[in-house]
Amino acid sequence: MAKSYGVAGAVVSFLARRLFMRGCRLSSDEAELLAQYRALNESDQVAMRYLIGAMKSVSRF
Repeated sequence: MAKSYGVAGAVVSFLARRLFMRGCRLSSDEAELLAQYRALNESDQVAMRYLIGAMKSVSRF
């Protein structure tokens, strides 16, 4: 079964790309968010991706 990265994966990808493009370090909030996401086990990461996807689908932005 292929992994589905969804919105959370996109956020992680965005943060990594932002770090690479800026040549700067992540802010402390960004680093903490990324560390907390990476500390989750795989099933919790999947659940987080679904939750963020659901939140994005009902958001006006």
